[in-house]
Amino acid sequence: MLNPKHFSLAASAALGALALATPPALALTQETLHGFCSQAAPLCQDNGTITPTTLNPPVFGFTRSPDSNNNLTTPTFELLYLIPDVPSTNSLLSFTATGTHTGLTTAQTETLFSATAWTSGDLLSYLGLAQTGGPNNPLDAYLPSTRQEETTAGLPLSNGYFVFEANFGSVAFGAGTDPTFTTSASVPLGTVILGLIEGAASNSVQDATANSSALIVDAPGQPPPPPLPEPASLILLGSALAGLGIFSRRRRHS
Repeated sequence: MLNPKHFSLAASAALGALALATPPALALTQETLHGFCSQAAPLCQDNGTITPTTLNPPVFGFTRSPDSNNNLTTPTFELLYLIPDVPSTNSLLSFTATGTHTGLTTAQTETLFSATAWTSGDLLSYLGLAQTGGPNNPLDAYLPSTRQEETTAGLPLSNGYFVFEANFGSVAFGAGTDPTFTTSASVPLGTVILGLIEGAASNSVQDATANSSALIVDAPGQPPPPPLPEPASLILLGSALAGLGIFSRRRRHS
């Protein structure tokens, strides 16, 4: 059996291995987008996986880490609303978004990408876009949180999302110039909002929103959806714990 000192060393080794194994898409220094609430109240409460906002129509913005156009080429901002696909009439919604600190500052219509909802796989694959940078956005990074909102409100559960999109032109990330947006109409409970940075190359994405930094529309007075570990984080944690087990067995045999 390991004594406390040996356990401390083993835990430190496992955590060190976890830190070294963290891929660029999860590192804090990785260039990636982060959503935030830009209104004074109610404040968003980041719960570690997705950021709930009870303001509906939503008012929000996006910053970048680092907060600059570093490694971007002629960036334009694509704003996406992931609207729950239940009921099916959600595909008929009509609303606009208006940007500040964006190349296009007039109201832009959020257009339905496809009448066939996104129900599996990665978002960019569904949209037919090539990715040159930023994190991936798999369906299971968002759908559990949307279903939690629907369950709490007693609503039928969604299978995926209708994706509404609009391009707002050029952006220049930085203190005081991060893009912010207002929405013209309320959106369904559990709607997820995120951004993509497209580039000079056709159908290419240079940066995307971190899964834990998208926004979700939360019901006023309802608790936010619980933190749900991102798939990659679970894999890394499992690897670290497995390493700890191996280390413990070696100590017992020595």
